[in-house]
Amino acid sequence: MPIKRTESKGLYSGDKAIKQYVERPRVDWFVKFVNFSKKYFSSYGKGAKLTIEQRELFDFLSYKVTAEEFRAAEIGAMIVGLIATIFAVFVAALILGTESPIFFIAALICFIFPLIGFMLIAYHPQQEAKREQTLALGYVSEIVNYIISSMRLTPNLEKAIEFTASHGRGKIADDMKKLIWDVQIGKCSSVEEGLDELAYKWGKYNDDFKQALMLIRASVLEADTAKREALLEKASEDVLEGSKEKMDRYARELSQPTVYLYYFGVLLPLMLAIVLPIGGTLSGGSFALAKPEILALIYLVGLPLGLFALGSNILGNRPPTYIPPDVDENFPGLPAKGTMKIGGASIPIMPVAILVFIATLFIGFTLDQAITVSPTPMFERAELLAAKPHIELFGNTAEQLFIGLFSILSAIVGAALAISVYLYGTYSARKKIQDDIRVMEGEFKDAIYVLASRLGENRPLEDALKHAVEFLPNSKIASRIFRKTLDNITTMGMTIDDAVFDPNFGALKNVPSRMLGSGMRMTIDSIGLGVNVAAKSLIGLALQLRNAEKIDLLLRNLLSSVTSMLKTMGTFIAPIVLGVVTSLQSVIVKAMSSNCASDASAQTATPGVSGFGGASNLSSMFCKKGAESSSADPATFTLIMGIYVLEVVILLTYFNSQVEDSNNKLHTYIAISKALPIATLIFSAVAYFAGTSIGG
Repeated sequence: MPIKRTESKGLYSGDKAIKQYVERPRVDWFVKFVNFSKKYFSSYGKGAKLTIEQRELFDFLSYKVTAEEFRAAEIGAMIVGLIATIFAVFVAALILGTESPIFFIAALICFIFPLIGFMLIAYHPQQEAKREQTLALGYVSEIVNYIISSMRLTPNLEKAIEFTASHGRGKIADDMKKLIWDVQIGKCSSVEEGLDELAYKWGKYNDDFKQALMLIRASVLEADTAKREALLEKASEDVLEGSKEKMDRYARELSQPTVYLYYFGVLLPLMLAIVLPIGGTLSGGSFALAKPEILALIYLVGLPLGLFALGSNILGNRPPTYIPPDVDENFPGLPAKGTMKIGGASIPIMPVAILVFIATLFIGFTLDQAITVSPTPMFERAELLAAKPHIELFGNTAEQLFIGLFSILSAIVGAALAISVYLYGTYSARKKIQDDIRVMEGEFKDAIYVLASRLGENRPLEDALKHAVEFLPNSKIASRIFRKTLDNITTMGMTIDDAVFDPNFGALKNVPSRMLGSGMRMTIDSIGLGVNVAAKSLIGLALQLRNAEKIDLLLRNLLSSVTSMLKTMGTFIAPIVLGVVTSLQSVIVKAMSSNCASDASAQTATPGVSGFGGASNLSSMFCKKGAESSSADPATFTLIMGIYVLEVVILLTYFNSQVEDSNNKLHTYIAISKALPIATLIFSAVAYFAGTSIGG
């Protein structure tokens, strides 16, 4: 995706882009629902008033929403939730019947829909503002360094703010766009006045940023060049140290929520496998909590949703330190959509994934059919097969079609392999291109220092580029960007600007890196002020990039213990623990049934005697007649836990990859494709051997 230079009045102006941003209203699902409620539920919002906090939130988020519209949206969300509740209860009654205990649980769950709808609308502005603030504060160091780099180039505050607004990211950069526009239309008398307002607006979220803006503002008033440079350096150092402190605080605060993920995703399923059968027994058997339908609802819906909500809350507090290049599916050089390259051949991804699933399932099914059970004088072969864990489908008995543990576990492993093949085949080529671009970004800070050294010798940019290519022969940035720029200038006679940014032949064509685009833009713009000014500007840019890299590496190092724990938990610990859980459930159900038998024999042997210390009455508390028939059989429970393993591994790997490299979906997909097969193989092995040893 080529990077185009914006139209401008001054050196760094982007008036057209700024005007388009300011005049474009903010639209997300919240605004869309408010507009929907304004049309159908407007009467419910009459007379409503916003609190001071709500008005500040709406102004901060640029929501053009009145108090009456907001109140109508809250009531409308409750009404929509109530309609959804009525519909869900009606469907549940048709499917389950009104006398089913599962229907009672489903109805209770459905009645929280209106409350959920109300809370989604009422608390969305607060949560969205918090998210925006977290994202924006992650870019504070970058924003300040952009201002300082421009101020070192030309000590003009207006040009520095324009440059930062055009190249910065996050809500602060958006506020700077609005600041420039307000100055241009006369709403704000000067950039200095607007910058003071911006400093105090964000000061309550980040005091280091406020102090840095004050130092930058003071540098404009300083006539002495050395003192002005000292103030700018002080602003950069303060923001850098403040960012390091915030990263350290975030890393320390993340350790405890990570433990909660382990409790919720791994230990809670273990406890539920023990508690649910006993809970059904203590209720007199009238409420079979261990039935397959209830277990599936808890393990496959309730726990994953809770785990996702907990993990999302953790990720919402992670400050972004780096935005990876976005390589879309139409990027030049990628295989055709839906295919992957193996060797020199293009292979369709989806058919291969389906074939892998079928082949794995066939292997497990074949192993099940190969089981031979020799009849004994007391039992026939059909009885022995029926005693083994199995699932009966389409009316077939175990003797006719034996679907045992091998078939169930192979279906789980096959699903994991199919998902892995699809994700890896779809995203691995894009991830490789992204990694190459990130390598160039890492080399850029050293390469521009080489350019600055040559420019500082009063050499033209062409000579500096040629020297960089020769001095860094193994560098991707030199061979791919600098060499292409030099060839465009010398061979095609292009200007420096076109040699880099031309949409058809520019050196940055098909290099979707914001860092490289901004860096090369600063390089070209500074050349117009002279090679010495450009050299000074590039050295400042190199320092800025190095500081940004330091912050990113610092956060990665601080989070390394957390990410390694999450990775181990998702790939190894969770499958092992959940594999053991599959056998515990059947052991507990059998134990309760045996309690019934032993209690009955004791009562028969000594009528009227409750046993020593009332032990017989105590054992009868945990006796549930027909416990095995009303609870999920071992094979069904293994299937439920296998699907849960797929869900929990995907969720834990997703959270871990986002903590490692935020906003990088390619890294997430590849991480899931690698972790899922390993985790399911471990689960299958543990579940099978634990089932044959512990579960008998």
